[in-house]
Amino acid sequence: MSTLARFADPESDRLDGIVDLERYPIERPGSPEWCAVVADARVSIEADGCLSLPGFLDADALTDAHAEVASLAGKAVRREAWSSVYARIELEGDMAPDDPRRVEVRRCLGHVTRDQIAPDTVVARLYASPVFKAFVAGCLGLERVYEYADPLAGLIVTVVPDGGELSWHYDTNEFVVSLMTQQPDDGGLFEFCPDLRKPSDENIDGLGRVLRGEADELVHTRALRPGDLQIFRGRYSLHRVTPVRGEQERHVVCLGYADRPGVIGPVDRTRAVYGRVTEAHLLAEGRATTAAPDGLVL
Repeated sequence: MSTLARFADPESDRLDGIVDLERYPIERPGSPEWCAVVADARVSIEADGCLSLPGFLDADALTDAHAEVASLAGKAVRREAWSSVYARIELEGDMAPDDPRRVEVRRCLGHVTRDQIAPDTVVARLYASPVFKAFVAGCLGLERVYEYADPLAGLIVTVVPDGGELSWHYDTNEFVVSLMTQQPDDGGLFEFCPDLRKPSDENIDGLGRVLRGEADELVHTRALRPGDLQIFRGRYSLHRVTPVRGEQERHVVCLGYADRPGVIGPVDRTRAVYGRVTEAHLLAEGRATTAAPDGLVL
C-alpha cells in the first residue's frame, strides 16, 4: 500500500489491516453479524457503563500501533499536578474548604496531543474512519458521533511512566473511546465507579466517600491488554488509572468523539490537563457555560 493510501481518509470505509474483522465485522453496518456485536456491546454498556473489546486491533496493526505510539511517547511532557476531579480551578473558589469537589488528587503522566499525531498512523486512520464512528455510535445507541473540534483533545496519547498515575476524575464528554498499545510492567489498572453521579445530581456525598477510600464496594476494575478497545461513559462514572510500576510505561490512545458537533474543551481544564491552550479554545471561551443541559459541571 502506498504512503498516500495509508493516510487518514474520512471518505474511506476500509478497515482491513487495522481491525480484526473476523472477530469484529464492523465493516458491514446493519448486517446480522454487525447487529449482534453492537447488541452485545449495548448490554455491556448498560450494565456498568463500560465496554471492553479484547483483541480489537489486527495483529499486524497492533505491532505498527505499538511502535508508532512508543515513538510519539518521546514527545510527551511528563507533568505532575494536583487538582480536583473536575480540574476546573475557576469553579472551585467559592466552595467550602471541606467540599469533596475541592479535594486535590494527583496526576502524573504525559500527553501527546492531536496536533502532534501524524495522519498516517494506525490510530489516526482508525479515528477518522466513518465505519468506525458508525460502530461507536451503534454501541452507544446514538444516531452518529462527531470528532472533537478541539485541536488538542480529539486524539490523545496518554503516557503513564513508572510512579505515574491518573487519579480520580470525571470526563467532560459523556463517553470516551480508548485503545491500549502498551501494558505496564505492573499497576496501571483502570478503576471506575459506575454512574456515581447522574443528571442534575453530583452526588457529593458519594464522591467524598470514594476520595476517602470508604467506598470499595462501588469500585470496578478492568485490566486492559494491548490491542483492546474500550468505550466508557466517563461523564457519569468517576474513574482513575492506578499507579504504574516498572520500566515499561502504560500507553493508551484516547479517541475523542461527542454526540454533537463543535465540542472544544474549557480553557481552564485544557490548561490544567495539557499545560497549554490554542486560539480555538480562547475563541470558544466566550460561548462556554459552566454547566451542561444535564445540570452537571462540564
